[in-house]
Amino acid sequence: MLVHPIQSMFIGAIPMGFATIINSIIFMFPKNTHSWSPTLGLVFWSIDVVLMLFSCLVVPFYKMVIQVHSLDKMYATWLLPIVPAVVTAASGAVVANVLPENQAHVVVILSYIIWGLGIPLSLCIIGIYYARVTLHKLPPPELLISVFLPLGPLGQGSFGIMSLGKVANEIYGPNSSISIPTPLFGEIGFASGVLTGLIMWGFGLFWLIMATSSVIYGMKQNKVKFNMGWWGLTFPLGVYTSSTNTLGNIFDSTAFKVLGTFLTCCLFCLWLLVFSKTLKGAFNYELFVDPSLANVNAQIVPLSEGDLETQNSEDSNENGSHDQTVHNDSRILENVSGNTFSGYPEVSDNTSAQNPAKPSIVLDR
Repeated sequence: MLVHPIQSMFIGAIPMGFATIINSIIFMFPKNTHSWSPTLGLVFWSIDVVLMLFSCLVVPFYKMVIQVHSLDKMYATWLLPIVPAVVTAASGAVVANVLPENQAHVVVILSYIIWGLGIPLSLCIIGIYYARVTLHKLPPPELLISVFLPLGPLGQGSFGIMSLGKVANEIYGPNSSISIPTPLFGEIGFASGVLTGLIMWGFGLFWLIMATSSVIYGMKQNKVKFNMGWWGLTFPLGVYTSSTNTLGNIFDSTAFKVLGTFLTCCLFCLWLLVFSKTLKGAFNYELFVDPSLANVNAQIVPLSEGDLETQNSEDSNENGSHDQTVHNDSRILENVSGNTFSGYPEVSDNTSAQNPAKPSIVLDR
């Protein structure tokens, strides 16, 4: 799977999905009523870090050294092995918020490092993807939905850096027992996180508009059939909505809150649309279709009576040849206990004594 240029990209879905489970544990089981929740969240987050490192380091290595790629065949799926770093960093902020101060300090520092691993790489790939779309235009219809994927790391990166800033402001306060470079370390982390998140939100707004316009234009030009790739719409729009709502709460901005409400409604409608099409596709057996095979036209040519007789004759000859081979093989196997093997020349006793032969039997099927 690692050597496959397409399948290997989806390894990143494992740590991303696992991070969602970790966040759900923290949100659904508050530490006030479930004392085991923070510990379980920390253990799961540590496992997720290992999975994320495999996705972010091993898959890109195979991509650069072993796999073969070209710019015209480059799609936004290149982001999938890198985005887990951004998701894991944001999940680290959620876990650190319920941990003791010393443990939270370690998780926050690691999350900042992981965020720094994912965001610069994502921006590099987004830049390459912009060049690809500009030079070679939109992806084929079956992969058109992938133009939304760049919105994922931008929205999640914005949400993650603001969440880390909020946690840093809490654990690195004036009364903190942790050694910090400056007493304003927490406030600086919060302020810089909000400003960085605001910048990334603006970059994400560009991709949201471009992706929406591209999908509408592409659907008018070509008939786009539903496939499982449409579920890739929910994550980018979902994390961008989370970033919008977070900015609305931080700035107490009516504009961000209204826009966040609108995006939430759009996300809910989009989920209903994709879910309904998934059920429909499951019932009519059209769901599990490889989009890459959409342009492959298989033609079945019916055989005439003459062709059918010829085919039957060839099959009979093949069966007769196979029966003869089986008969010969059986005769050979019957003579295994003897000194002479059918199909091989006899070997004299003197030759056998000097150079004992161990003939091997090859059964040709």
